[in-house]
Amino acid sequence: MRSFSRNSLQWVAAAKTFSSVLIAGLIALIVFAYLFHTNALPDHSDLVSAVLYYALAGLVLVILAALFAARHYQTLTHPLENLDQITQTLPLLSAKKYDEARQIFESTDGHTRLLEINDLLKASKQLSSVLEQLDQNVSQRSKMLHAANEELRGERDFVKNLLDTAQLIILTIDTDFKLTMFNDYGEKITGFSEAEVLNSDVARFFPAGNWTEAQTLFRELSAGNLHIAQQESELIDKNGHIRDISWLHSRIENNINQAVLMSVGLDMTEKKEAEKRIVWMAEHDPLTDLCNRRKFVEEFEKSLRTALRYSHNNTLLLLDLDQFKDINDTSGHRAGDELLKLVAKTLKQVVRYTDLVARLGGDEFAVLMPETNELGAVTLSKKILLELNKIQLEYGTVKHKVTASIGVVGFPLHDATIHELMGFADLAMYKAKSAGKNTYHLFSADDQTREQLETRVFWKHKIEEALENNHFVLHYQPILNIEHSTIQHYEVLIRMRDPGSGEMRMPGKFIQIAEEVGLIQSIDQFVIQQSIRQLSKLQSEGKDVKFAINLSGSMVDAPVLLPFLKRVIKKYEVDPTKLIFEVTETAAVSNLQQAKLMMTAIKALGCQFSLDDFGVGFASFSYMRQLPIDIIKIDGIFIKDLDKNADDQLFVKALIDVAKGLGRKTIAEFVENKDILTLLRQYGVDYAQGYHIGRPEARILKSADWQPLEEETRFIIVDEQDKNSAS
Repeated sequence: MRSFSRNSLQWVAAAKTFSSVLIAGLIALIVFAYLFHTNALPDHSDLVSAVLYYALAGLVLVILAALFAARHYQTLTHPLENLDQITQTLPLLSAKKYDEARQIFESTDGHTRLLEINDLLKASKQLSSVLEQLDQNVSQRSKMLHAANEELRGERDFVKNLLDTAQLIILTIDTDFKLTMFNDYGEKITGFSEAEVLNSDVARFFPAGNWTEAQTLFRELSAGNLHIAQQESELIDKNGHIRDISWLHSRIENNINQAVLMSVGLDMTEKKEAEKRIVWMAEHDPLTDLCNRRKFVEEFEKSLRTALRYSHNNTLLLLDLDQFKDINDTSGHRAGDELLKLVAKTLKQVVRYTDLVARLGGDEFAVLMPETNELGAVTLSKKILLELNKIQLEYGTVKHKVTASIGVVGFPLHDATIHELMGFADLAMYKAKSAGKNTYHLFSADDQTREQLETRVFWKHKIEEALENNHFVLHYQPILNIEHSTIQHYEVLIRMRDPGSGEMRMPGKFIQIAEEVGLIQSIDQFVIQQSIRQLSKLQSEGKDVKFAINLSGSMVDAPVLLPFLKRVIKKYEVDPTKLIFEVTETAAVSNLQQAKLMMTAIKALGCQFSLDDFGVGFASFSYMRQLPIDIIKIDGIFIKDLDKNADDQLFVKALIDVAKGLGRKTIAEFVENKDILTLLRQYGVDYAQGYHIGRPEARILKSADWQPLEEETRFIIVDEQDKNSAS
């Protein structure tokens, strides 16, 4: 028990009580003594007086007690008010209103000397201070926790957004293979919402054929034997569509030492479909949807190996449309494309489902027939020709009909490779064309046919080698200006140099084959470029010469000619008025409209045109009037015997008169002696070309002045003359 202090409430209360009782007693003793001394005490015999006396005494005592109570109350009122103020701070402290409580403490402080009140006030102040400090600490900690929570929430939201925006299926799996997380992209790809898949078995995303592998990988990852695993799997979405997914499964450790499996799936569906499309495009012709040459060769090799292994008889049909170029020329390439589609559709309808139909390029098709003998191949060939004849393509006002030539070869054929078999079929197809077209031809392995094929293959290889290794060389044959006896005009002729012997091979040996195998345009481009290059060099040396360059029939309607020519002329900065392009009458007449358009476009550059081999066609004079030509080159068949043949003289005179009337210059070729030259001068021919004028040489003449040879030798030119030198 704490000791009494004069400032304690107990001491004050005890002191006040003691003093009040002592004073009351003293008063009572004084009154009693006075009454006793004065004999004023009531007579107890008088009851009424006694009652009044004692009632008055009681009243006095009550009044005294009330006075003392009031005094005592007054003494305790202020401490109790202080105590009440202090107790009022308790709700304020609980409400964290520390400033208001502090104001109450300040108003109470120093207003009492009672120890209990001061101790209570001091304790309340300390409590307030402690609570305020604690509250500040709690508030600071709360702010720190809030900041930490916000940071964690931000990181969580970032990770979630990252998972949701990543173009990947991301899911997590617990040890029971239940899904615990599923991102937005997964919802988009699969069609399932997160609510539908959470806590469900992950096996739902793997078909039975892939689940066994996935389950094994999950178990190995859960056991810690693997940390990462890759899997290619199909996924069936909510709509039943199959998607190709590349999965990457991994094991992730968490803080409670319990592994979580995470699977990340990349949707490969579009990529694989694109790859399939690329593969399909690489193996098919985009116009007709048939197999292309690459796919056909691959299947042909398989077919040949199978036929050799199992002794089967297979057959190859090589089909080429007749005069397809005419359709392109008259109605345009769009009409040609439509026709090719119709042909492809017809072929697919006619052949068996086991047969392979391919478009090898241009208007060339092939049919591979497994387990079929020659009789079956002939039957199919007849059926193809019959069905193709039924095709009628109406394009504008023009109706086109379709015919084809088919080469047939059975295989295996001895030890022939697919390339040799293709060559056999190609040769058979050309024989069908030679037989009148719209027919078929069975390859026959007789000596003559094989010799033709070997010759064809030999020269094809030689041409390709010459183009690649620059074995072609140019020679220049002078053309005489008869009136002035000068030479400023040369025809460019091509030769093939044998790299082994150095022998110069004449164009008659390889030009026709180059046309047949599709290499003639490459030769044309070589001759044009080298001729213009040489002409540019001569012009830079100050020499005024013209070059006549032969164009093949294939080049006449080639769309590459005009841009190629513009590019080369610009590259070598040559004067285009010094270029003369020679086309044969046969080539020009075979495609009159296209030849006319091409000539007009090239003449617009400044070049000139010469019509070669003129006079051999049945309507030469008519075409001479229609075509935009500058020079007529009279065919050598009418010139070489001009000095002996009166009929040739009449024809040449008439031709020259017509040419002069149309304003055309004339050139006579095969001028082999001075007598022929004399007649030509008399007839008014402008130019002469032949061995009497000059033989083709690798260089042009040093002087433009021409002198005839003193001794002449009559050359009988058949194979050696350069009439097949189209370049």
